[in-house]
Amino acid sequence: MSLRYAALALLSAQPMTGYELVRYFDDTVGLMWAAQDSQIYPELRRMEDDGLVRAKTVPRGERAAKRLYTITAPGRAALKAWVSSPIPYPPQRDAHRLQISYAELADLSDTRMVLTRHLDHYTLRRHQWSTLLETIRAVHFPLLRTRLDNSPPELHDRILAFKELALEGQVAHADNEIAWARRGLELIDRLEGSLAPDGAGEGGREAGTYG
Repeated sequence: MSLRYAALALLSAQPMTGYELVRYFDDTVGLMWAAQDSQIYPELRRMEDDGLVRAKTVPRGERAAKRLYTITAPGRAALKAWVSSPIPYPPQRDAHRLQISYAELADLSDTRMVLTRHLDHYTLRRHQWSTLLETIRAVHFPLLRTRLDNSPPELHDRILAFKELALEGQVAHADNEIAWARRGLELIDRLEGSLAPDGAGEGGREAGTYG
């Protein structure tokens, strides 16, 4: 259901076509709640059926047409109710921690590859989240400017502050994952060092006895 509210949040800034919503989705809320185009378009139709948005057909060029979606009063009420209510936490499912918990079953070189991939993934994510955060702080994002223009001035600081808080959390999450992956890679360095060619490990241990 979070996909629905992510779409409603974007539409609360301005009416959009499905194409525009997908484009803004990828650049904003999609960095916190990823969704495919094949998920977004059907959800827009369901939201229309549920009365949360309304759509009208507008010209696109001389012969084509497109659907322009606008959030309705019930849609704004549903979005406000969702934002105002605690969200249940899902059961803990962390495939990467689970995988590393049993990494003794893998070759160290394979585990190094897994952790390097994790490090690369969150390094990229950190860059994306940090870039968006700085864009929001500078109020350079077009949709954000539209939201501010359409909101009472007394809400401007609140709009910016909560968006900053959300993205600061994402950056902190990336920092934690990066640090964790680096600790894992340092661990592999130590374990590989304990498997010396002469069979003697660090502190006199024999190779293979660390697990």
